[in-house]
Amino acid sequence: MNNSNIAQSVPGMTLGRYHLQERIGQGGMGEVWLAEDTQLHRQVAVKLLPYVVASRVAAALEHPHILPVHDFGEHQAEDAVITYIVMPYITGGSLHERLRGINGLLPTEEALYYLRQAALAIDYAHSRDVLHRDIKPANMLLQRDWLFLTDFGIARLLTNSTIQIGTHAGAGTTEYMAPEQAQGKAEFASDRYSLGVVAYQLLCLQHAHLSVWHAAIPIANAVNTGDAFTRDSRQPD
Repeated sequence: MNNSNIAQSVPGMTLGRYHLQERIGQGGMGEVWLAEDTQLHRQVAVKLLPYVVASRVAAALEHPHILPVHDFGEHQAEDAVITYIVMPYITGGSLHERLRGINGLLPTEEALYYLRQAALAIDYAHSRDVLHRDIKPANMLLQRDWLFLTDFGIARLLTNSTIQIGTHAGAGTTEYMAPEQAQGKAEFASDRYSLGVVAYQLLCLQHAHLSVWHAAIPIANAVNTGDAFTRDSRQPD
């Protein structure tokens, strides 16, 4: 049975107690819908995922800078099972949209503030043996000056017996992807690499291509509030 047939999701469809209203995002791992929680009468964001395990990994992460998961479930459609997670509806947009909305660089203090929050979220996820694998500004949602890391739909859970979730080995976004991740060998350092690329983009207004990556590393370390960029003690065996 195909459990990733998200094409059947349309406005007016109900998944559990969540009534889909409007599609507000779409990426390689599925769609995001604005929905109404018919029991609590509030707006939520519903993301459709191709795999059940991914939703459980996302729901297990609890951190001030990781977008929380309220609920997850499955819906039996005509010839498919639709897996979904339910999250708060964040109205402030993404860091990617924030960058597009200004003409030039973010103020340095603001950029460092966002980067510190993202670093804390990534470090926490790694402490739970979870790789994000798609760190980029579009996956950093803003509510006033608070950053939430989101989209753990292609996360990878590393335990003594590695479980890979739901995508091909090199899943992610090319512009932010570490070389080893592109080769299907993602590790904790791969997320830190991606955050370093984000840092270079925020502070230099361009992507850190491999030819200039050595310039991005000191920037990444400068915004580190702890050891999120340098700790290797939890690298997988």
